[in-house]
Amino acid sequence: MEKIFDPLTAAKICINFKTFGILIIALGFFLVSLTTGKYKILGTLEKYFNHLAKKRTLAILLVGLITFLGTAAVSFTFYWPTPSIEDEFAYLLAADTFAHGRITNPTHPMWIHFETFHVLQQPTYMAKYPPAQGLILALGQILTGDPVVGLWLSIALACAATCWMLQAWLPPRWALLGSLLMMLRLALFSYWGQSFWGGAVAAIGGALLFGSMKRILKKADTKNILIFGLGLAILANTRPYEGVVVGSITTIFMFGKLIREKRFPKKVLLEKLLLPLSIFLVVVAAMMGYYNWSITGNAFYLPYRAYEAAYGNIPNFLWAKPVYNATYNHEEIRKNFQVLYWNIYTSHISSLKNYLTWCSFKLTKLWRFFLEWVFTLPLIALILLRTNYWVRFALGIVLVLLIAMMLVAFNFGHYAAPVTCLLYFLVLQSIRRIYLLRWNKKAVGKYLAWSVPTYCVLIITLPIVLGTNPFFFVNPNPWEVTPRVLPTNWGMQRATLLSKLKEVEGKHLVIVRYLSGHNIEQEWVYNEANIDNSKVVWAREMNKENNCQLAKFFYDRKIWMLEIDDKNQGYNIYPINLCP
Repeated sequence: MEKIFDPLTAAKICINFKTFGILIIALGFFLVSLTTGKYKILGTLEKYFNHLAKKRTLAILLVGLITFLGTAAVSFTFYWPTPSIEDEFAYLLAADTFAHGRITNPTHPMWIHFETFHVLQQPTYMAKYPPAQGLILALGQILTGDPVVGLWLSIALACAATCWMLQAWLPPRWALLGSLLMMLRLALFSYWGQSFWGGAVAAIGGALLFGSMKRILKKADTKNILIFGLGLAILANTRPYEGVVVGSITTIFMFGKLIREKRFPKKVLLEKLLLPLSIFLVVVAAMMGYYNWSITGNAFYLPYRAYEAAYGNIPNFLWAKPVYNATYNHEEIRKNFQVLYWNIYTSHISSLKNYLTWCSFKLTKLWRFFLEWVFTLPLIALILLRTNYWVRFALGIVLVLLIAMMLVAFNFGHYAAPVTCLLYFLVLQSIRRIYLLRWNKKAVGKYLAWSVPTYCVLIITLPIVLGTNPFFFVNPNPWEVTPRVLPTNWGMQRATLLSKLKEVEGKHLVIVRYLSGHNIEQEWVYNEANIDNSKVVWAREMNKENNCQLAKFFYDRKIWMLEIDDKNQGYNIYPINLCP
């Protein structure tokens, strides 16, 4: 049977729709409102939607359940989450460590062969990142044996927590709509829901923080102050820098407002708010200190800092100075820091003009990830909401965080995760304002407002109907039009090889040899938490003496040489004897 659309034609239709779709839909609804003034289907849908939204607890649970099942369905149907970004492997190492009941792992005797990106080898063997992302992935691994379940759970909790937050800021139906829009934009086909890179856990922290703050300002409640503290704790253990910026401002604002407006007696503030929060945060700080001490030997020395001290050569913050005397044991790692990172640093931050261009680039990518035109056009209505107190507060927090992020060399979508809920508040508040617009006694705004969720649904369903992968059009990666989380990348090659080796009898040691021209961002050497008990161990090739020592240590394994070609199109693997 002849196909109506070939893949290229279907892709062009989807791209054109993504560019102009929101305007076309809005115009269509606008014409409907002018010619008929009513549309019974929309009225019926709104009636049932509003009825469900009023059941606040049920709405939150449904958002979480739908997000979990929807994200899982996308993974099963379109693409099983497979690590391909360096950070993902580090988070999976943390998850594997926690799932086995450990905070960290001892340094391996052959650690020099296992050096890789974002992973400490000394004084212990562990990922450099804060623990929260690893913990939620570990939960999935403990419950089902696969950390991907923790990934789905994290984005489901993020959408549910955002619904809970918005219920304190908006009427119930708008809170439910906002959380469902978040599911469509950031869960189903986003790297937040389909990769191990993170974002959702920090979004949970932000939602708990701002949702509890609004409730506390109305009622001095110990439960909500503990939720507020939990939000701070999550931010501190996902995005420490951005968490400090957002958390400190929010805390000062909340207590300053309570004291200035004298909403509650001082005794109530002390007993129900300040004291419980202080105790909670002291406990959290002690736990964080113990975590740092277990990994680095110093309660105040973060694993991230230890890793940067060992490998980093360019500063994370603009006011810091580069390191010129860093030494490396492997050429690929040296190239990563002294060539790739150094070139980015010198070309983008070496002058004011380059820095401003770099900031523009980063802001554009953040805009594409969170907003695009589908949410930007409604935000025009913020002009009509400029006197709204909470709109100004949300805008202020978002602006301060963006400024803080511009002081850091690199930014990705999950760096701004703490204010995700505020962005959706601003979008929903704008749509609310548009909804109230009338022209010639006809509810024009109502139909214009409906164009936003309609577009968000169509941008997912249209590619599926036309036989095109939705991953290309929902923009799951904040940096690229074609996302790196598609199954055609090198990460899938590595996962396939790993799966094949696990099916072969016995244990295996894979020596990785990078040929000239290899893309240094495609790193193959990542291992499980317990290296010695792993079915497959990945190691870097070194000189004959080191290789022979490694082979003798793993004497009971079959040894393979894995050559990664210079065009990153494939690999060659064959058995080898390292001690002839």
